[in-house]
Amino acid sequence: MSMKYLGETLDIHAGGQDLQFPHHENEIAQSEGSTGKLFSKYWIHSEFLKIDDVTMSKSKGNFFTFRDLCEQGYSALAIRYLLLSVPTRKQLNFTFEGLQGAESTVERLRNFRSLVRAARTADGSESKVAALVAKALADFESSMDDDFNTAAGLAAIHDLIREINTVLAGPGLKAHDREAVLDAIAKFDSVLGIFGPEDSADLDAEIEALVEERQAARRDRNFARSDEIRDLLAEKGIILEDTKDGVRWKRK
Repeated sequence: MSMKYLGETLDIHAGGQDLQFPHHENEIAQSEGSTGKLFSKYWIHSEFLKIDDVTMSKSKGNFFTFRDLCEQGYSALAIRYLLLSVPTRKQLNFTFEGLQGAESTVERLRNFRSLVRAARTADGSESKVAALVAKALADFESSMDDDFNTAAGLAAIHDLIREINTVLAGPGLKAHDREAVLDAIAKFDSVLGIFGPEDSADLDAEIEALVEERQAARRDRNFARSDEIRDLLAEKGIILEDTKDGVRWKRK
């Protein structure tokens, strides 16, 4: 089956640490004996997952499927983030408190990307910001090369976010730097998939128009219409924030 869909040599083969011997060794013997070619370039053997400090197993009944968690309202991005929060060779202790924390973290990641994209910029770039982006990308790549150390990779992303938030709160981003930050986010996400797709431009344009209409209503002291738009935005899950650059919006 693997050869039919992936070819005679796989790029990556993953599985639990309990499968390393004899299951995976048998796979190698059978496949390479049949083809005479390398079966897999890289192997990833993950540690067992714990649920509330108890090793997960079917016999204990202490497990949740992806479908179970989604039906409880948790997002795929948060589940992915939580599973990536520790390296594969270390045990993850799954708790719902941890999953809720992952939901909040993913929301902050997505809000940061939206904030950067919406930032008002002047032409040019700053060497300091360029250096921050370059360091984050280098640290991220180094972490991935270090036995797929996802925890360190996530730390590199959060370090960049913290630094860029400081820039946004101060002098602001230059146009070239904004594109560099967005490009770095895209590169991170091409590996980890934790930011997720951006909302459609049409939907963003509709929200922007409502925000601008609300601002105009406030300037005209039409507070009834202003409140009406605020409530409409709230129903759409939009939070308004007053900043030095004007009103910004983000999703709950």
